[in-house]
Amino acid sequence: MIRDKLKFDATDTPPFYLTVSLAFMHVLLVFDAIIFIPNVLGKTAIINPAAIEFITFASILLAAVFTFLQSRTRFGIGAGFVLFSGSYSAFLLCSLDAVKMGGLPLLASMSLLTVPIVFLYTFFIRFFRHIITPAVGGVVILLIATSMVPIGLELWSGGGGVGGAVVTPARLATGGVTVMTLTVLMLFGGTTLRLWSPLFAMTCGYGTAFLTGELAFKHAARAAWIGLPPLSAWPGWELNIQSTHLPLLLAFGMGMVASMIESTGNIMLVQQISTRNFRRVSYGQVQSGLYCDGLSKVAAGLLGTAVPSLYCDNLPLIEMTGVASRRIGAIGAGMLFLLAFMPKVSGFVLDMPSPVIGGFLIVIAALLFHAGFGLVAMTKLNNQHGLILGLSLVVGLVAGGKSFFPGVVPTTLSPLLQNSVAVGGFTAFFLSILAYLAPKKSVQGVFRTVVAELPAIQRLLISSRERLGLDEKELHVLSLCCEEVFCHMISGVPADGAQRLTLRLTKTEEGCFTEMVCGHMMDDINNFVLPESLFSARPDELDQLGLALFAQYARDVKHLEISGYSYISFLI
Repeated sequence: MIRDKLKFDATDTPPFYLTVSLAFMHVLLVFDAIIFIPNVLGKTAIINPAAIEFITFASILLAAVFTFLQSRTRFGIGAGFVLFSGSYSAFLLCSLDAVKMGGLPLLASMSLLTVPIVFLYTFFIRFFRHIITPAVGGVVILLIATSMVPIGLELWSGGGGVGGAVVTPARLATGGVTVMTLTVLMLFGGTTLRLWSPLFAMTCGYGTAFLTGELAFKHAARAAWIGLPPLSAWPGWELNIQSTHLPLLLAFGMGMVASMIESTGNIMLVQQISTRNFRRVSYGQVQSGLYCDGLSKVAAGLLGTAVPSLYCDNLPLIEMTGVASRRIGAIGAGMLFLLAFMPKVSGFVLDMPSPVIGGFLIVIAALLFHAGFGLVAMTKLNNQHGLILGLSLVVGLVAGGKSFFPGVVPTTLSPLLQNSVAVGGFTAFFLSILAYLAPKKSVQGVFRTVVAELPAIQRLLISSRERLGLDEKELHVLSLCCEEVFCHMISGVPADGAQRLTLRLTKTEEGCFTEMVCGHMMDDINNFVLPESLFSARPDELDQLGLALFAQYARDVKHLEISGYSYISFLI
C-alpha cells in the first residue's frame, strides 16, 4: 500500500520548525487525557492534595518517558512510531473503587498484580496471530471513532443542555469555525495548507473563542511557573491483599485485557499510516510497542499513579499533515517532560477552549473511521470472520449507548461493560478464539528443512486428499504451491536438517487453508521481481519464477514474522 500523501515517513527527518510545531499539536490533543484520571480522583475522592499533585506529576513524567521510548527501537522496546501514552479511561471506576477501599497504595498494588497479563500476551503473541488480526484492530479503531463523536459533541456544546447546561451561540460558533476551517483546508487546500491545517484551524478557533468570550485561563492563573511535588507524598503500595479485593482485581484484569487489545490495534494503525510503502503489519514492532506499554504500566504502579495506555486520538494528525517522523514523538516527549515541571504552562494547555478541542475530535473521528476501514480491508473476510467483526461492532455500540438493560450492569464494572471499545474488543477476542478452536478437518506434518523432504510432503498431501476433499486438479495445485513455499522457506538454512518446518492444512469454506511455520527469518514471499528477459536472467532471478507461478495459483497469501518465527499461509 503506497501512501502518496505521506511527505515524511517514520524514518525521515523533517525540518526542525515543522517537527516542533507538529509535536506541539500532538501534545495539545492528548495532554488533557494524560492527566484525566488524576484530575477525576482529585475531584471525587478524599485524597491528600499533595498526593494528587504527586500522581499528576508522575502521570505527565511517565507519559514523557514512555512516549520517547515508543519513538525509539533500541533494545526491543518501543514501536518506533509517534505513540503517546497516558492514563486510560477504562480504568477510571476501578481506580476510584481502589482508592475508596484502600487509598492510592491499593491502586498501585492492583496495577502491579495485573500487568503480567500484558507481558504474557506480548510474549505469546504468535499464538494469537489468527485472533488479534488487523481486521480486529480495525474494528477496535472504528469503536474508538464512534465513542469519540459524543465526547467531541459534548465538549463542543458544553453538555448539550443536559443537567441545565445551555448550548450558547458562542460555543457553537467556536467549534463550528474550528471544524469548517480544518475540513475546508484538508479537502481543498494544497500540500502546504494541508500540512499546516491543524495549526490554522486551532488559531481560528482560539480567535473565535476570544471574540465570543469563551477564552479563559483558570488553570494557568493559579498555577506556579515552576514546581515539583513533595516526594514524601509518594503513596507506596498495599501489601495486605485480602479476598475482599478479588472483584477489584478482576476489574483491573479486564482493564488490562481491554488495554492490550486497543494498544495492539493502535500500533497496527500507526504502522499503516506512517509507512510510505506499507505491505504488512510487523508483529515484531507490535511486540516491541506492547513491551514498552507494559513497562509504562509497571512504572505507574511503582509510582502509585493511574494506569496508562497508548493513544490513537492524535494519530489522524499524521493523515492530515503527511508527517509521521518519529522525531515528532521524541520532541513531544520533551515538551511533556518540561510540562511536568512547569505547572503554569500545563495550565495554559488545559485552558484550551473545549469547543475547539471538541471540533478537532469530530474531524479526528472521521479520519479514524477511514483508518479503521483500511485495517479491516487488509484481511479478506469470509462469512464467519465478517459475522464476528459485525457482532463485535454491534455489541460495542450497544454497550457504549448505555441505554440497554438498565440496572443489570454492576456499578463496579460499568466503566468496562459500558465501554464500547472494551466490550467490542472483548467480543472480537472471544469469538475469534471460539472460531479458531472449533473442530475442523485438518492435517499436520513436521519436516526437516532440506530438499530431500519434498517426497515426504507429497506423500502427506496424497494421503490427506480424501480428508481435505480435494479433487485431482486441486491436489496438483496444492502440491505445486507447497513445494515452492517449502523451497523458499528453507533457502539460506544450513543443510544439516537440524531445523524443522511445520506444515498445517485445514479445510475451510473458502478452500484449503495452508500454513507453513519455521524458526528463522527470510525475504517476504510477496516481494519478488520477474527478470526482464529469461535469456539474460541471473540464477537468482530465475529462482523468482517459482514464486511468480505460486502467486498465480495461491490466494490470500500472508507472510508474518513473530518472535523469530516465520509464518506463510495461503488458500487453494
